[in-house]
Amino acid sequence: MNENTKKVIIVGAGSVGKFIAYNPNQFTEKYDFIGFLDDDPNKKGQLIAGIPVLGTLELLPDFIKQNIALVWGIAFPKIKASLVEKVKHLDAEFPTLISEKAWISNEVAIGKGCIIYPGCSINYETVVGDFVVMNMNCALGHNVTLGDFTSLAPGVNLGGYTTIGDRTEVGIGAATKQFISIGSDCVVGGQAMVINDIGNNIVVKGIPAREI
Repeated sequence: MNENTKKVIIVGAGSVGKFIAYNPNQFTEKYDFIGFLDDDPNKKGQLIAGIPVLGTLELLPDFIKQNIALVWGIAFPKIKASLVEKVKHLDAEFPTLISEKAWISNEVAIGKGCIIYPGCSINYETVVGDFVVMNMNCALGHNVTLGDFTSLAPGVNLGGYTTIGDRTEVGIGAATKQFISIGSDCVVGGQAMVINDIGNNIVVKGIPAREI
């Protein structure tokens, strides 16, 4: 690893964090992932893809002071949002990781701290907020807007002009038709087909998607 390569801590040693650790060279920008932090004390000292779990999130300020960047290996929007809130005053750096096997059109805006997996496609004039996770093979049509901390499970398909608020989770294989609005703090169940707008703090599932 080049000595000038940016050093990064992976926050969270679960499924998203492990994806990063096992695939460090498949992102469009290269980083030196030096360790994990995880609040499960039983994970301290473990090696994941050769990368050590260094301790709990109490160590975050120490690494930020050393100019080490943070990647959030956490898919759950509300948990991640609460953790980011605790460190935002520390002027931390949050790189976005984009798989080399993702397709991203011209005229797309992607925020900080995002993770975009292989097989994802993002069409033109789409805006992806901060700290968004797009898992395998998600497809965003043109003019889509994703709010901060949104989490898309594998195979989500969003029609053009879909808008999703902050901290919303969309399950495996769910889809929207064009011009759909989904609010903040929602959960869309796996395989749901959303054909009507959804307000804030609502859980839906089914075909067509209905509130539960």
